[in-house]
Amino acid sequence: MNNASHHNGSFDKTRGHTNETLGKVKEKIGAAIGDRELEAKGQAQIAEGKAQRAKGELKDAVDEAVDKVKAGLEVVADRVKDAFDKH
Repeated sequence: MNNASHHNGSFDKTRGHTNETLGKVKEKIGAAIGDRELEAKGQAQIAEGKAQRAKGELKDAVDEAVDKVKAGLEVVADRVKDAFDKH
């Protein structure tokens, strides 16, 4: 799991968008030809894609929050170091 694509949301968002698009195509074709099973598979793939995109968005939000916390900790560490250096 050291692959960078597993550590950010871009991969999941792209995969989710792809699944949503493919699911919509299946759903439309199934509806057009009266194939309820294909239509249902398309709907399921749309739902899977939405979940993947949400996972990617969550990963991005977590990464952003972690970056902000790290930046804040660096500021605090610098201030503590400066305070000790003055004494």
